[in-house]
Amino acid sequence: MEIQYYIQYILSWIYHNVIHSEIMYAFLKIILIIGLVALFVYREYTLFILLCIVIISFECFRWMTENNRDFGELQKTIASTLWTDLSSSATGGISDKDVLTQGVSLSREGFSLGMPKIIQGDDSGKDHRRSNKFIEEDSNDFTDRYFKSKQCGIGSGIGGITMFGSNELIGSSRKAQITSIYDFSNKSTPNTTSGDTFKRAVYFIDCVYNPINRSYGNVGAFRQVNSDKYVVGDFRDMKTLMYNDVNYKIIDITRCLDRFNTGILFNTTSDITADISNRISLSDKNKDDATILKTKSGEFTYKSLIAGDKNADKMKNIQPLNSGKAGDNLSNSTYSQLLQSVNSDERYKNNDALKQRHLNVYSKVHGYRKRIDEILSMMREQTKNDAALLYTVRVDEAIIQELRMILGYLAIVQRTYDIIKYETELGTGDKTKGIYVTKLDKTPPPTTLDVITVTPPTIITGDANIFRIPRDDDTYNTDDEKRYLYGITYYFGGRPHDS
Repeated sequence: MEIQYYIQYILSWIYHNVIHSEIMYAFLKIILIIGLVALFVYREYTLFILLCIVIISFECFRWMTENNRDFGELQKTIASTLWTDLSSSATGGISDKDVLTQGVSLSREGFSLGMPKIIQGDDSGKDHRRSNKFIEEDSNDFTDRYFKSKQCGIGSGIGGITMFGSNELIGSSRKAQITSIYDFSNKSTPNTTSGDTFKRAVYFIDCVYNPINRSYGNVGAFRQVNSDKYVVGDFRDMKTLMYNDVNYKIIDITRCLDRFNTGILFNTTSDITADISNRISLSDKNKDDATILKTKSGEFTYKSLIAGDKNADKMKNIQPLNSGKAGDNLSNSTYSQLLQSVNSDERYKNNDALKQRHLNVYSKVHGYRKRIDEILSMMREQTKNDAALLYTVRVDEAIIQELRMILGYLAIVQRTYDIIKYETELGTGDKTKGIYVTKLDKTPPPTTLDVITVTPPTIITGDANIFRIPRDDDTYNTDDEKRYLYGITYYFGGRPHDS
């Protein structure tokens, strides 16, 4: 950076922000008036006349600078002269180089206490390859002030090609993530007479007995003794309460999930060798009711993000969460009532950690509900509330990933409740016939375990398989709780997509 540039910059700053400012003018006028009155009172007529000459000269100089915009050249001349004098004594002169900030004046509005940062740039236009930092800085400031980043890409027109699969897994496959919790595949045994009774006992002690017993005395759970008394322990009671609070005070999970094509969102398998790619839209039908569009390189299959056999049904599913037949009657008001009840509930007295854990879950779910409503609102805006235009809207990949994370979290809340209900009742509706109560709650726990007779566990397998729910947000359950949930599911036939 040239010294001449610094000198010119400082002179420009002093001129525009100190000398050439309304505050300085007012201050000087007051001083001059006081001086004139004092000299006249003390009969110092010579000094009085000289001061009058100074005032007149000052006014003339001010008039010239306000009506002549070449003062920038004057600054340049002063700076150049000073630099020439300094450099001549050292080097015998300098060559004329490209000068920065020629004629660029700083803001003269008001009085600035701080020195603005020095920006090196080229406003001369002599070298088109050099960036103009002054324009860039002003543009950045304008952008920061008047624009905010928009995440929605729903109405982007052509949309993006979506490939589901390893992008949401930890490691190279889903098995890697599950194995980190427990080696279900190698430690499990068939639920038949051919199964190993010793291996079965070890499996259920690891996946049911130990997680439940470790939760007793844990500040993160409580156990219901009777209708009005709770003691610390058993995460199953805590998760049941959480589900009821979420489902009946914040968001109806089942109705919300039913609005979306979770089969597409939650699918974690893909065939990258197939000549078909999925494009996610609001409808799987275009104007001519065709579902596959030919391209030169192959085929695009349009998949609908929204559930419904017809576009009219899909249109109903993108209405607000609390409206229509698919809606619930929950709102900010019911959420506020829930928070008030938590703050006054005796169950959380002297247990701030448990209380905070509940509040964290409720706050997150409430935020997710608001975000789902925002996304649905964008869908309605893009389609102009016309079902016939659903096929024109493609959904951006960022929105797809965000919805999968949100809906996956809600699905885990739902499935956690279902698995707990199944284990404690074993499909009978009787809590005295659960796996833990009838098979494991002994001291010491059993070393062998016979076949567990159950009704077909459709509530936790098939489409309800917790292994098939993405875990982009996997914070709802602890590792012990996950071992319990995935362990029971795996034993009764639940499997990841790729196994």
